[in-house]
Amino acid sequence: MDELELADRLKAALRRMPGPVALITTADPDTGAYAGLAASAIIPVSMAPPSMLVAVNRSASAHATIERAGRLCINLLCNSQTALVAPFAGMAPRETRFAGDDWAERDGLPYLPGAIVSIICRVERTQVFGTHELFIGTVQDVVAGTGTDPMGWIEGNFAQLRGLEPIDG
Repeated sequence: MDELELADRLKAALRRMPGPVALITTADPDTGAYAGLAASAIIPVSMAPPSMLVAVNRSASAHATIERAGRLCINLLCNSQTALVAPFAGMAPRETRFAGDDWAERDGLPYLPGAIVSIICRVERTQVFGTHELFIGTVQDVVAGTGTDPMGWIEGNFAQLRGLEPIDG
């Protein structure tokens, strides 16, 4: 099987793997201009030290700003925030991404008070792999949001996530 066919098969398989929906935000250290992107490739790395990993496509408009800033905020979205995703997932101008009163600022970074949670990280390590760069950051702050219904992503669409009954045992 050639690499292109393998990539297509993997992409189809991963569409079936549910993931979170987050807006990754940062601020340019020189101009203060906000930048961001939609992402589902985020995972906790460790609790000692508390740390997170975000995979960012190197062609994303926010990639260079995250590199320069060395800081980012992971805003885990709730179901009522679906309209916020489109401007961050496409080529919308930066000024439309942060328009409106949904946004606030904490420690110089844009965050969403209405999200499930916003996790502010300082980038400690990076690793380029293929089309993406992995940003591993230590958690500097965790801001509980007002959202209560986590948004998911599966089969190329938004999904509602909810807990199941615990397994007795």
